[in-house]
Amino acid sequence: MPHIFKDHETQWKLFAEGALRNKVFHEDVMNRGKTCLACDRHFNHEQAAVSSKVDKHHHCYVRLCTGNILPEGSSDIYRPSHNGECLPVPDCRQCKANNPAYYAGCIKKIFPVHHHCHEQIHEREKFWFKTLSKKLLSGFRSAASLQT
Repeated sequence: MPHIFKDHETQWKLFAEGALRNKVFHEDVMNRGKTCLACDRHFNHEQAAVSSKVDKHHHCYVRLCTGNILPEGSSDIYRPSHNGECLPVPDCRQCKANNPAYYAGCIKKIFPVHHHCHEQIHEREKFWFKTLSKKLLSGFRSAASLQT
């Protein structure tokens, strides 16, 4: 979790994990386009270049959920939690109706992508984060050696 959200862990997890399990949020993300933003090929239908599970990719996690929690068993829960995900699911339907501008900001941070493309995106991210980390460490060492 980003350090800037350490005092808002629940609200951050509701956006980062819980919203993905909300049926309204899921449908709005999946309806953002007919093509994968990573490869620009069509999703699963007659014009699809590849048949694949479609994932939801966060291009940014800097967001807090400001809405209410759905009760257990709500029909707006898209799927149960798994792999240690945040258990509560936010009430995105209510947020969409009462705070549409904020809700739109949440939707803008997540894109539908092919499952295979999603894996490739994360592999590239790991590579660039490792590369950047090495460059920063080298820069710090260089700066430290100049001061001694």
